[in-house]
Amino acid sequence: LARNGASEGTVVIANIQTLGRGRFDRKFHSPKNCGIYMSILLKPSLNANDSVLITAAASVAVNEAVEKCCGKQTGIKWVNDLFLNGKKVCGILTEGSLNIATGGFNWAVLGIGINVYEPDNQFDKEIKDIAGAIEKEKQSDLRNKLCAHIINRFFYYYENLENREFLESYRKHSVVLGNEITVIKNENTLKATALSIDKDCRLLVRYENGEEEYLSSGEISIKIKA
Repeated sequence: LARNGASEGTVVIANIQTLGRGRFDRKFHSPKNCGIYMSILLKPSLNANDSVLITAAASVAVNEAVEKCCGKQTGIKWVNDLFLNGKKVCGILTEGSLNIATGGFNWAVLGIGINVYEPDNQFDKEIKDIAGAIEKEKQSDLRNKLCAHIINRFFYYYENLENREFLESYRKHSVVLGNEITVIKNENTLKATALSIDKDCRLLVRYENGEEEYLSSGEISIKIKA
């Protein structure tokens, strides 16, 4: 749709995905009738390196939607996952077509995948210990309500992206700040403590040797110590 000139703000919502995926091309299990699988077409006027702001704003929008529609508080794992009761219930990914001349986007696609309900035949074996769902029992129109609130809140933050209004809530609901984590970088694993998140959504960590480093989302993955 983007390549064919669709306008910014175009939203596609699927009831099932056969090739759902997340960061580092990991599979995102997307069973029928139980999740929200949403893609939003954007044409942001920002540098490609700042695309993490879109992902972070979407995380806050999903967090707010779940609280409003379900009365539940999710936690945000830097940079793009939401957790509930220790289980991952949402993954968010921003991808795009880059303009080499400007360093910006021709267009970007924000993908949001949410486990609203558990699948009838349970989650796949490889993810059943880490994946969770927001609700146990299906509720009338809940997925539609969540979609509407996510879209409304996301575009509020997106239209004011430079103000970074979402950052306070992003930090407040972080499940990594102040905790021990494992940093996975260039196939190496390092133990660290997550200290803070700066205005560009970089994660400041302190390694066991006392050295501190700002991590950018495109470079690393983290695991939270159990």
